[in-house]
Amino acid sequence: MRGRPLRLLITQDSRRGIVADDLPVLRDDAAKPDTNDWNILQWCEGKLQEGQHFVESSIGYEKIEKALDAIFANEKESNASYAPVGKAFSETKVNLVAKTAEDLTALLTDTRVFWNYGTHNPKYEEQARISNKQAEDWYTSRLIDLRIADGVRIYTAAGTAFFHLYFSRRLNDMMIDAVDPRQVFPIEPISYHTVQDALGVILRQARTPGWVKAEYGKDVKADIGAPGIFGWFTRVFGGATKNRHTGPLSKRTTSDDAIPATPTVFVNTCYLNDTRVNKRSETVYMGEWEDGKPQTSWSYKVPPGMPLYPFKRMIVWGGGALLYDGPSPYWHAKYPLIKLTLNPWPKAWLGKAPLWDIMPLNKSINANLRVVDDHAAQVAQPGVVADRNVSRSELNKFNSRAAGYQIRTNLSSGKGITIVNPPPLDPGIWESIKWNVEMMKLLSGTADVSQMAQLAQIPSDDTIDTIMKAMTPGVRLRSRILEGFMKEFAEMYLYCIAQFDTLPKRIAKFGPNAVTAEDFDYDPNTFVPDDTPDGTPGDTASSLNALGADNPRPRYERAREMLSSFTYNFKPGSLLNSAATQDRMEDLLLSKMGYLSVFTLMENLGKMNFAPPSIKIPNSELERLQLQQQLGIGMIANAQGRKATDQAPPSVQAQPGGDVTLATS
Repeated sequence: MRGRPLRLLITQDSRRGIVADDLPVLRDDAAKPDTNDWNILQWCEGKLQEGQHFVESSIGYEKIEKALDAIFANEKESNASYAPVGKAFSETKVNLVAKTAEDLTALLTDTRVFWNYGTHNPKYEEQARISNKQAEDWYTSRLIDLRIADGVRIYTAAGTAFFHLYFSRRLNDMMIDAVDPRQVFPIEPISYHTVQDALGVILRQARTPGWVKAEYGKDVKADIGAPGIFGWFTRVFGGATKNRHTGPLSKRTTSDDAIPATPTVFVNTCYLNDTRVNKRSETVYMGEWEDGKPQTSWSYKVPPGMPLYPFKRMIVWGGGALLYDGPSPYWHAKYPLIKLTLNPWPKAWLGKAPLWDIMPLNKSINANLRVVDDHAAQVAQPGVVADRNVSRSELNKFNSRAAGYQIRTNLSSGKGITIVNPPPLDPGIWESIKWNVEMMKLLSGTADVSQMAQLAQIPSDDTIDTIMKAMTPGVRLRSRILEGFMKEFAEMYLYCIAQFDTLPKRIAKFGPNAVTAEDFDYDPNTFVPDDTPDGTPGDTASSLNALGADNPRPRYERAREMLSSFTYNFKPGSLLNSAATQDRMEDLLLSKMGYLSVFTLMENLGKMNFAPPSIKIPNSELERLQLQQQLGIGMIANAQGRKATDQAPPSVQAQPGGDVTLATS
């Protein structure tokens, strides 16, 4: 038997949540008036409009598009409008706005902040060790640092970027996407730092009808670029088309960025904090069930009196159809949208983008450069003055730029043609250009990048804390905010590890060392224990359905109890890999002192296949040290070469004249 998904008729909006009936009903195939789907869509569209109005009313919203135009040099700065007919002034421009955005992105992504999972409970040390391996492997294999760089690029122009951490069924893995803040609409937000305390949040994305069919199994019509003559026109020439509300189920009041030259449907995903409980006298099956078995990790049973949506509710709609309405698929019980505002200000949802202050300076630089260009053109071809005795045909033949020109004049009948050389260029123009360039670096914080590039030494043992102390307070503040963002990111991803990573997947990646005892308890194939005692009566393990009511608690509750004892430590990586160098020094020192095994040392150094498969490497460090002693492996000191000081590694220094020397300490 396939369980019916619980569908709830929304009748009233309030601060505490949604008032609805508690009867499970079948899903309608289309959103028809006076149906549950229609009422749900009406409520969702109303909240979409409210959230959209909130974002568009934010300080600096109108500057986002201008900043993007400045990055791509699409802004209108030409002074051709006041040029004489048939003439044109210089349109020279330099795009320092794009250069600043690139430098800021490099600065904030070179500072690679990565987390480290730990736990206060020794029982879960193996889970913490495996989670660290999985996080590091996912971060590098999925190029997450480049995804974060995309968000930093959005921040430079918009002041805020959102990151959508979601499970991709196509990749069968977690993925994170950087999202423009104009696509994220909070529902009744409380603070300006996060969306987690809001009633809900809506993510609006441009997708194709084929994507909707593959993800949700429904055929929907394209909102932009539909088949036909008009659809062909919008696909070829449209790009972004403005759509205005004509009813409760139509689209936004502002322009939506469609997929270029492609039929586009705008899919809205609403994550909602629905706090209602099961008021029925029987257990309700949430999510997808078949023959009494859950089909997804977010399918669960709700006994009477328990919350219907323990990790929030998700509603997806688009193309006039309700695509999904059920539990949110993430155990962390948070909205999977992380807000990154590196320059926050009170009552400013978007914060302040670094490009907003430098765009006028870039316009001033371009205006001065055009003056220089126009002056150079006057020097190359100075103006001429001719009296009335010179015929227009003779004047048109004359070119003051031609080398070795000759003029025949009759001084008795007038002055003829006179060359008028331009006055010298005011040196203050160059000073103005130089001042604007320096001020752009100062306001954006990219002057620190230039200082690092001019260092005559490659950083080796300096950590990011030491380097950041030499930088501006604004850059240090951004780094601290970035670290707070990474903490929320790491916490969400830890829950996703417990939820989506299975035992076969772990063994395929990391071998038998990724197996824990909890993978073979009464709830197998997951390192979540079959029961995590919390002191309640009858809190013992059960061999029955791990997700059902026969077990003391569902798996997501046991995972939450286990992960609540985890800690999130941050090990900042520095510019030019300096922190990695320091870590290697510490590992070598601990290995020489006998507190770190050679097996762990080689793993940290990235040396693979150090031990043959016949030797089983234990997990704990103490057991590894015992094995190392049994095998007779130890540190061997070499009498030749530079003596080890355990202080700092040698560093490369550039000397005057271009010579490079090796400095030791």
